[in-house]
Amino acid sequence: MIIDSHAHFEPRMLGEADLLRKLDAAGVDKVALIPAMNDPLPPVPEILLGGVRLLMQSGFTRPLAELIHRATLNAEGNLRLASGEYKIYPQPDNASSFDLVKKYPQRFVSWAFLNPRASANVLDDLEKWRSYSGMIGVKLHPHWHDYTTDLLFPLFERMQQLGLPALIHLGFGKRGDYRAIAEKFPRLKMIAAHAGFPFYQDMWNFARQHNIYVDLSSPYIDENLARAAVKVMGAERCLYGTDAPYGFADENHSYDYTAIRGWVERMPVSPAQKEAIFSTNFLALTQAKYSPT
Repeated sequence: MIIDSHAHFEPRMLGEADLLRKLDAAGVDKVALIPAMNDPLPPVPEILLGGVRLLMQSGFTRPLAELIHRATLNAEGNLRLASGEYKIYPQPDNASSFDLVKKYPQRFVSWAFLNPRASANVLDDLEKWRSYSGMIGVKLHPHWHDYTTDLLFPLFERMQQLGLPALIHLGFGKRGDYRAIAEKFPRLKMIAAHAGFPFYQDMWNFARQHNIYVDLSSPYIDENLARAAVKVMGAERCLYGTDAPYGFADENHSYDYTAIRGWVERMPVSPAQKEAIFSTNFLALTQAKYSPT
């Protein structure tokens, strides 16, 4: 069984019919959707991604990566790249993902994307979306939504009570204070997106003693970083994800759903450990049920 724990529903880049076709072809059984949070983005050259990944792997050079990140945001909080400006949505459209879950309940579940900076009633937002069928947890993005993670504490307290996991794309510094989150909310099931971006090894070492997991998604990481995360944290703390439809273009300039799957399949771990990464860790964390289509 293969479950993609981290994928965006972005029909402007990968429409419903093409998404289903690619999932079938790649043998992906179920997908945890996240609504799009930004305008469709152009491909980022691998040489640039590789350079930024390298900077983030050391506490000495990570501030340079942060400076690069800050330079890509304009005064309105939108992305400013060489190819143009791309809007970041303060409140992503959760309804779009849950509509697809309703249409294909055996194939999709969904994270509810919340933003405490954009909503004064984020606890009410949580109560609204958790009533939707197929809701498995909350997605948070202090990196691009640009807020310090202490704003999430009331939300984390309620989520800890409910047993809901948080999938969080950490930011730099106080926008990604995973230590404070884990220590203040020891029962919160925190999944750090993209192998703990932007902290990687620093977070892995800390996470072994806390209730922290990672997903192995996105061109924010590469195969070597995915293997290193599994080696340090253990397969029981890692989840397969893609960040589709971003990165990993196929020969038709669409999304290649086999790329990250190949990383996991090539890992020097046991079949049981691969199964944990591909599905059973996700099912345990989200309390989701799996029924074949």
